[in-house]
Amino acid sequence: MATEIAYINGGEIYKEQTYFSGAAFDPEEKFNYIPLPKETDPISPFRKHQQGVVKTYTTTLDMRTWTNGQPSGSNLTGYDLCPDVTLWWGKGEVDASNYDLYFRVDDKDQLQDIADYYSLPYPISTEQETLLNDKPLISMYRNIHNECFVLGAVKFIDNSPALLKFYCFYKDAGGRVVVQKGRSLYNGGIVFEEGELSLSHSPDQIARQVISNMITGETVEWEGKTENRDPLFSFNAIINDGTTTKVKSFESSKQYRTLIAHYTTGDDFTTYDLCPDVNIWVGKSTCEDEVELYFYAEDSTMLEQVATYYNLPEPCDAVTKARLDSDPEQFRLRHQDINQIGERSVPVVIASVVFTNDVATMFKLYEITRWNE
Repeated sequence: MATEIAYINGGEIYKEQTYFSGAAFDPEEKFNYIPLPKETDPISPFRKHQQGVVKTYTTTLDMRTWTNGQPSGSNLTGYDLCPDVTLWWGKGEVDASNYDLYFRVDDKDQLQDIADYYSLPYPISTEQETLLNDKPLISMYRNIHNECFVLGAVKFIDNSPALLKFYCFYKDAGGRVVVQKGRSLYNGGIVFEEGELSLSHSPDQIARQVISNMITGETVEWEGKTENRDPLFSFNAIINDGTTTKVKSFESSKQYRTLIAHYTTGDDFTTYDLCPDVNIWVGKSTCEDEVELYFYAEDSTMLEQVATYYNLPEPCDAVTKARLDSDPEQFRLRHQDINQIGERSVPVVIASVVFTNDVATMFKLYEITRWNE
């Protein structure tokens, strides 16, 4: 399983990152990354909340140029920059006196020179030195030329260098990082399909989700759309049964687009038989004569109401319904401001109704977890 570890003081673990711990600030959560608009920074569009402190990240002109050949921004000026660093990633700033300066680690000799320059302990052991010789296993970034970037950082406290860090982003044997796992349940708790979302960490950073249908034996692989992209669901599902291939396309609803992104385009699927107990229909998928309508499942009562309306079996058993009511975090697709309360704190759980030739035939509940859960 993929994880990121920062090392200090000859191999001591400084911290382990949990990127998918949730989108809403929780003072009890040690590391909580909050997404920001992509325009904030092309490489690091997020900020970190850590025990009441907020850190904001800014990448350098050199890093942006190295990543995709499209320069923007500026380089670090006014900071104590070690001349042995060949590429500065950028900074993570709490305030003007407390910040981290991130850089590319080229090899162990350079890392020792950096430690000497700042009079700080060398951060890694011989074990991490060996990993540094095989950069793809621990690199955080690759650029358009498939070159790896291994991350290091100098932490400044009150404008003085206080800590030298080395980051290992461990991947699986295939160089892929599993970031999300999921399954769908139907007919009282039977697993209908399950799979995982992984990042290849290739230059184009394509996300792949492979799903196995436990009933039909089909496999599903998601791929990004290149044409007619939906503003929220920019992907298709490629379904293969071993001999034939078919495509499932996805579309977000106008209601969901408005709530999440303030768009006013789209369809609210009013030509379909919509259960009146559902407050928010999220989207739909279409594959040949089958349409699946997805909605925000607020609690187990809503599941019962939907099942009754369509005269279909509930998708899960009483134990799972109790879990949904007590801890919807276990099922959520994302944390979003879906109820328009002003913060992205609602764990949005997804359920769906499948229609075949306009007749409701299946009711599903989706359970989605992160790699660290």
